[in-house]
This record gives sequence, structure tokens and C-alpha cells, in this order.
Amino acid sequence: MPSEQRRRFKQKAPAFHHDVIGHTACTAAGSSSGKPDRALRFLARLDRHLPTLADQAARRDFLDRQIEGWQRRYARFITTEGDSEPILIPTDPPQAADFLLTIAGLMARRYALEAQTRAHA
Repeated sequence: MPSEQRRRFKQKAPAFHHDVIGHTACTAAGSSSGKPDRALRFLARLDRHLPTLADQAARRDFLDRQIEGWQRRYARFITTEGDSEPILIPTDPPQAADFLLTIAGLMARRYALEAQTRAHA
């Protein structure tokens, strides 16, 4: 393995903290039960995945693809009046807010990544 690759793998990935988005998601979704809603669960998985990506460019590309995909899913959800998404839990069907909170969380992470890149330039 070339030394540059070795060095790249030893770099510590930046931590992403989005407490405001998490609090907003809970408040907007009305999640007072203490059970995380689907947007928060997805964003938590995403936060665990981002540091595993090779570098800032890979994280940026990944987030851009996620944002684009979630925007398409949201548009399809609205067009089909919710029929495009499976209802896995009958008492908790997907709602438009789930998509909007997920997209907002993705965009916040994308913006934070861009701000980190500018700060280190």
C-alpha cells in the first residue's frame, strides 16, 4: 500500500453533530414518546456511515446522491398521495414530514461538510 493511501486511512474523519436538526425533528414530528421517529433513525445510521467514507469529496458525493434520491421519493410520495411507500407499521404510516425532516437533515449535514471544507482551506 503506498504511503499516501496509508496516511489517508489513518486520518480521523470529522464528527458531525446536528443536535438542532434532531431536536427540530422530534418537535415537528411530535415525537414525545421517547421512541425515535423514522427520520431520526435514518439520520443516526447516516451519521455512523459518513465517517467511514474515504474523504470529504466522497462524503459530499454521497450526501448529494442521498438528497437527490430523497427528493425524488418525496415527489413520488406526494404525487401518489402516499401510495408509493410501503406501510410497515399500520399505526405509524410514512408521512410527508418524514421526508421533509430527512431532506432537511441531509442538507444540514451537506452544509456542515461544506463549511468544514472552507474552514480548512
